[in-house]
Amino acid sequence: MQALIEEYKQALKSIRLLQQSASVEDNKLLGGMASDLQYALEWMQTGRRPGNKRGIERRAAYERERPFDPLLMQRYFRSMDDNVYSWDDHKKESTLSAYDRELIADALSTLTEREREIYLMSRGYCFPESHIAYMLNVHIGTVRKTISRAEDKIKIQKNQSLFCLYA
Repeated sequence: MQALIEEYKQALKSIRLLQQSASVEDNKLLGGMASDLQYALEWMQTGRRPGNKRGIERRAAYERERPFDPLLMQRYFRSMDDNVYSWDDHKKESTLSAYDRELIADALSTLTEREREIYLMSRGYCFPESHIAYMLNVHIGTVRKTISRAEDKIKIQKNQSLFCLYA
């Protein structure tokens, strides 16, 4: 692929040199060729279609990296012993190993109580952000920012904690 990119760059350079001494009619044709080469080069170098404001790699579903597997978070939430939150009305079940429970509890230990509640509502119950905002009587932006902050803290804890080292 690198060889092809280099060939395209050389061709583009040659066309730009020819444009300096070409007639007006030839210059139009060479300009079109240069534009096509530039388009192909950008596509090969970036790996996505040129001109798109948002590539597929930046779409919302792919942009968010989850520190934990969402299904693991749901099992953790269902296996918690006590009903800490008033909105928690699901039946409890023990579907998580002791090691996984300790691992998640350690990663969540860095969160404030509010961050933990919002994070568990989002990742444990899979409530949409708008529903969380309505239930807690806060703005949806607050919910988004809190979830983002919580995920950042969890990532840091997972990278620094001896408990989470092998997760």
